[in-house]
Amino acid sequence: FNLVRCGIAIYGLDPAPGVPGSLAQRLIPAMTVKTRLLLTKQIPAGAGVSYGHTWIADRPTRVGLVPIGYAEGVPRHASSRAEVSVAGKRRPIRGRVCMDQFVIDLGADDPPAGSEVVIIGPGRDGEPTAQDWAEACDTISYEIVTRWGGRMRRRYVSEDVQ
Repeated sequence: FNLVRCGIAIYGLDPAPGVPGSLAQRLIPAMTVKTRLLLTKQIPAGAGVSYGHTWIADRPTRVGLVPIGYAEGVPRHASSRAEVSVAGKRRPIRGRVCMDQFVIDLGADDPPAGSEVVIIGPGRDGEPTAQDWAEACDTISYEIVTRWGGRMRRRYVSEDVQ
């Protein structure tokens, strides 16, 4: 009786989201996953993206290519369901998540290639959280934060660096 199992709280995530009195208000997510936008491209209404063209643009729009996929840990269930953050705005995934990449809808915006893409973060700047991704993929946040690996580079940032 002198042992505590921290579990998901180690990641700063709520072990019981939506349950009154849970730890959600006192925990700070400790993990951010980000990459860089590889390219952007204007597409016309009626153009499909990714394998099988499961998403077809209903209007002319700009799309961006995000150079990570399920080989790095992006859930395929996120296809056309989850969002990322680019230039301070949430951007929806369009079409299927592939092994090495996925496509996002940038709308009328035109962030340059090389712009930071926040896949998951603490949420304090409006970026998607692990819980947002869990809800989009019909799973739990623990599955989201433990799946990252493959070719992802990990970097520890101490608490005094913001």
